Amino acid sequence: MVLLVVGLGLAVVEVAGLRSPENPYILCSRDVAKGSEAAKKLREQAVTAPIHFYQLDVTNDEEITALVDYVDKIHGRVDVSVNNAGILRGMDMPPDAPASALRAAYTEALNVNVTSVAVVTHAFMPVLRKAPNPKVINVTSGLGCITNVLTPGKRMARACPRVAENDRAAVASGGAGAAEGGSSVRFYICNPGQGAESIVRIVEDDEGMYEGGMYWEFEDGR
Repeated sequence: MVLLVVGLGLAVVEVAGLRSPENPYILCSRDVAKGSEAAKKLREQAVTAPIHFYQLDVTNDEEITALVDYVDKIHGRVDVSVNNAGILRGMDMPPDAPASALRAAYTEALNVNVTSVAVVTHAFMPVLRKAPNPKVINVTSGLGCITNVLTPGKRMARACPRVAENDRAAVASGGAGAAEGGSSVRFYICNPGQGAESIVRIVEDDEGMYEGGMYWEFEDGR
């Protein structure tokens, strides 16, 4: 199994790498220093699995294309793609901020957290469909749940419109099931809380126990 993690999904690679050290893991980050440090920490935590770090800015189409070509050439396929890249914008903007500032903040957040998720997923579809049981996992936050958004006193980890990302994944999931010339891709939305076990359960599911199009949320320590 080849696991691709876009954005520093350190916990995901740690849990999966300790359970299945024979698999290669591709860790992507736009910050080279942070990515290298993440790989170092994984080694210190006794992860012996092959870890390949690749610099990637999800808003840069040329870098995305180069990564797809690299993965296809070196590994031949991607079994699981975890989209974990995300930014926080606009949460602490003052009430008197100009409309242009709010527009710029939300435009940037939408570009990274929604548009780029769609672009990266689209770019990797040919490589994913070479795998026997491909999956795409979009990491979200409590903002993917309207109940959480409207509950007083709840502060979300990411102030971005992740509901839109959920919608994108649901649409993509339906289209991927009817794809020709390769395997059908299962799509998931996952809000893992502080741990990565829920994501890894989906990563390791080769029997189809969890249907595509599901939304997983960490609740009450589970």
